Amino acid sequence: MAKRQTESSPLSRFGVLVAQLESIVASAHQQPPDPLLCFDLLSALVATIEEESQESIVKWQRKCEDALFSLLVLGARRPVRHLASSAMVRVIAKGDGISVYSRTSSLQGWLADSKRSEPLSCAGVSQCLGQLYHYFGRRIISGLTETANIAAKLMKFHEDFIRQDALQMLENALEGSGPGGASAAYTESFRIIMRLGVSDKAFTVRLVAARCLKTYASIGGPNLGTTELENSMSHCIKALEDPVSSVRDAFAEALGALLALVMNPAGQVNARGKDHPGTAKKLDDILSKYLMSPFTRATGVRVKDIRIGLTLSWVFFLQGIHLKYHIPDNELQGYAVQAIDMLQGNASTDAHALACVLYILRVGAIEQMMEGTQRNFLVHLAKKLESAGHYPSAAIATLRTMSYLLTTLGEVPSEFKEIIDDTIVAALSHSSLHVRIEAALTMRALAEVDPTSVGGLISYGVTTLYALRESATNGRGNQLNNELFSLHGQATVIAALISISPNLSLGYPMRMPKAVLEVSKKMLTEFSRNPTAATVEMESGWLLLASIVTSMPKEELEDQLFDILLLWADPFVGGSDSRTRQAQDLTSDLWVLSAAIDALNAFIRSFVSPTKSNGNTGILLQPVLAYLSGALSYLSSLASNFSPNLRPSVDLFTIRALMAYQSIFDPMAYRSEHPHIIQICTTPFREPSTSDESSCLKFLLDKRDACLGPWILGRDSFEDDLRSFDGGNDGLMPCVWEEDITCFPQACSISKQLVNQMLLCLGTMFACQDDGGKALLLTTIDNCIKSGKKQSWHLASITNACVALLAALKAMLGSRFQTCGAEILTAIQSIFQVCLHLLGKSLFYCISPAHLSCLALYMCK
Repeated sequence: MAKRQTESSPLSRFGVLVAQLESIVASAHQQPPDPLLCFDLLSALVATIEEESQESIVKWQRKCEDALFSLLVLGARRPVRHLASSAMVRVIAKGDGISVYSRTSSLQGWLADSKRSEPLSCAGVSQCLGQLYHYFGRRIISGLTETANIAAKLMKFHEDFIRQDALQMLENALEGSGPGGASAAYTESFRIIMRLGVSDKAFTVRLVAARCLKTYASIGGPNLGTTELENSMSHCIKALEDPVSSVRDAFAEALGALLALVMNPAGQVNARGKDHPGTAKKLDDILSKYLMSPFTRATGVRVKDIRIGLTLSWVFFLQGIHLKYHIPDNELQGYAVQAIDMLQGNASTDAHALACVLYILRVGAIEQMMEGTQRNFLVHLAKKLESAGHYPSAAIATLRTMSYLLTTLGEVPSEFKEIIDDTIVAALSHSSLHVRIEAALTMRALAEVDPTSVGGLISYGVTTLYALRESATNGRGNQLNNELFSLHGQATVIAALISISPNLSLGYPMRMPKAVLEVSKKMLTEFSRNPTAATVEMESGWLLLASIVTSMPKEELEDQLFDILLLWADPFVGGSDSRTRQAQDLTSDLWVLSAAIDALNAFIRSFVSPTKSNGNTGILLQPVLAYLSGALSYLSSLASNFSPNLRPSVDLFTIRALMAYQSIFDPMAYRSEHPHIIQICTTPFREPSTSDESSCLKFLLDKRDACLGPWILGRDSFEDDLRSFDGGNDGLMPCVWEEDITCFPQACSISKQLVNQMLLCLGTMFACQDDGGKALLLTTIDNCIKSGKKQSWHLASITNACVALLAALKAMLGSRFQTCGAEILTAIQSIFQVCLHLLGKSLFYCISPAHLSCLALYMCK
C-alpha cells in the first residue's frame, strides 16, 4: 500500500534529487560516478533541503542518508565528500533528528572495519562522521571514545589526506562534544594529537594537529595536568620554527589558547565536565617562560618567523582571556606593560622586535579596551615613561602607543596634560635620535586632537632653539651633547607641528611660518664653529626647511622662493672651499647632505611640479638641476675611495639623490646625467652579490593583482604590514613632516631601500632611452639572471629583474617622449620566460615573489 501511494503521489524536488542520487549509486558497479555530475547534484540537493518542508524531508530522509553513505563508501573526491557530508548534516537537522544515532553508529562501524585499501572511502566517511559530531556532538557524546579509537586507527594510514581527515574528524568531535565525555576519550585524543599529529611528516597533518590542540584547550583541557600543559606549550614554541607559515600560525594560536587556559585554572575541567581546580594550578611566571623569554632569546635564520609566531600567540592569549574567560579590560594594561618589557635590556633598537610589540599593544590590548580604560592606559604609559631606566626600544614603543591612543580617543585627558612636560617633552632631549622623532610624532598627535596648543608649542620651540644655539656655542663634553640633543628634538617637534598646522580647524598664527623660516636660515648660514654643533644645527635647519616648503601655503612663501633656493648653493655647488666640506667628520657631512637633498626633494615636489609651480617652473628648475648635478659629482668622488663604515651614510645620500631625481616630472630635463644615473642604478645587476633583494613589488603591482604578491594576506592591512615587515636596525627614520606615517618605525632597511630606489629609477631611465639604450639595459639584466645560478644571490637577482622590468613597463606606459619597438617588447618577454624557466626547476623557487610577479607580467603581456 505504501509503495502504491509513493508511486501515485508526485515527487517533490527533494525526492527527484534523491532518486537521481540513488540511480548514480546503484549503477556505480558498471560506471564510476562522474565527479562533476555528483558535485552539481549534491549542490542542488543541499540548496533544496533548505527550501523543502520538514514533512517532505522526512519522507525521503532514509533513502537520502543511505544514498549519501553509499556515495561516500564508493570513494568520492574531496569536493564531493564535503558536499555529501554537508547534505547528511542538513537532512538530519531538518528531518527526523533521531536518525543521528543510527547514522553515527553505522559510520563508526564501517570505519572500524575498513581496510587500508580504501583510502578515499575512509576519508569520506570520516569527514561525514566529523561533521555529525560538529553539529550534534552533545547528543552523540557517548560514542566519543569509539571515534577517538577510529582516529588512532586512521593515523596509521600511509596517505597524508587520510591522516589529515582523521585529525579533522577528531577536532570536530572534540569541539562538538565539549568536555562532558568519558575520560578515556580525552586521554586517547590527547595522545593522538601529541604523539602522532604534531610531529607528522606532512605539513597538512601538522596543521590540523595544531588546530586540534587549540580546540582541546578551548574546551577546558580535560584531564590535562601541569606536565601535559607544559609539554604542549613547549612543543608549540618549537613548532614556531616550522618551515610552513600556516603551520606556524596554527601552533601560535594553539599556544595562545593553552596559555589562556593555564592563566585561568578555574576554566579547566575534568572528564565529567565539572570544574577541576584541584589538579589545575596556575603556573608561576608562565608568560615569562613561554612568551617573553622565547621572544628575547630568538636568534638564527628563523628569528622573524619565531617572533611573529609569538606575537600572534600574545594576541590570541589576550583575546582569549578577555573574550572567553571574561577578565576585565583594565587588567589588559598589566599584560601590555609586560609586552613592552620584552624590549628592555637592549640598548640598541631592534626594529623587528619593536614592530611585533607594537602589534601586540594595539591589537591585543588597546582594541579590546573600552574608552575609559584607554584613557587610564594612556596616563599609565606616560607615568611609565616618566620613570628612569627606559631603553630606547621600550620608549619608542611607549610613545608610538601613546600617539595611537591620543588619536583613538580624540582628546587629551586632563591627567595626561599635567605630566606632558615630564614625559613627552622630556623625551625630546633623549640621546636616541629615534626616541626624539617618536616624541615629536606624539606631540603632533596631541596637537591634532588639541589644536589650541599648536601656536604656543611652536613659539616655545622657536624661542628654545635660539637659546640652545647660544648655549651650545660654549658647551663642552656631556653638556654640549645634551644641548645638541635638545636642539635637534625641538627642531623635530617644530617640523612635526608645522606639517599639520595648515589643516587644523583653528588655523595657525600668520607670523609662524616666517619665524620658523628665519630660524632655519640662521641654522643653515650662521652655524657654530664647533663641527659637532654645526652638524646638528644644519641637519635641524634642513629638517625645518623641508617641513615649511612642504606644508605651508605656497602664496606665503612665493616672495622668498629664490632666497630659499640659494640655501642649497653652499652644500652642492660651493666647491672645495665650501664651509660644509670643511667638516672633519665625513660621516657627519654625509648626514647633513642627505638632509639637504631631502629638503631639496620637498622643494621640487612643492614648487617645481607643473601643477604647483605658478608658471615659474623653468626658472626654478635650472638651479635645482645644478644642485642635483653637484650631488652626483660628490657621489662620484666618493665611489672609488671610502671606508666600509661610511657605507650606510653613502647609501642614504644615494637614496635621497635618486628620490629627488624621480620627483622631477620630465626626466629628459637632466638627460646629460642619464649615463651616471644608469651606472648607479644598474649596480644590482652588475654587482649582484653586494645588493639586497627588492621589497617594492607590492607597490608596483596593481591593487587588483595584490593576491599575486609575495606577502601573506592576514586579517587586515596591519597584520599584512607586520608579516611583510623587513626593516632593519639601520632603517630610515619616520619623516615627521609627511602626512602619512608608516605603521611601524624603520619599516625598510637602508640597503633594501637603496635597491628599491635604484630599480624604480632604472625603470624611468629605461623609458627615456632609444631602442639601442633599452637593448643594452636588457642585456645587462639578462646576463645577470642567466649567470650565477648556483649563487646565494641568484633568487634576489631574479626578483630585482622582475621589479626593474615592471617599473620600466609602467614608466613606458606613462612616457610622452619615447616609443618602444617590437624587438624590445620581445626581449622583455624573453627575459620573463627565462625567469619562469629558471624558477620552475625548484619547488622552493616556485613560491618566490619573483615567480609570482613574472607570471603576472607575462600574462598581462
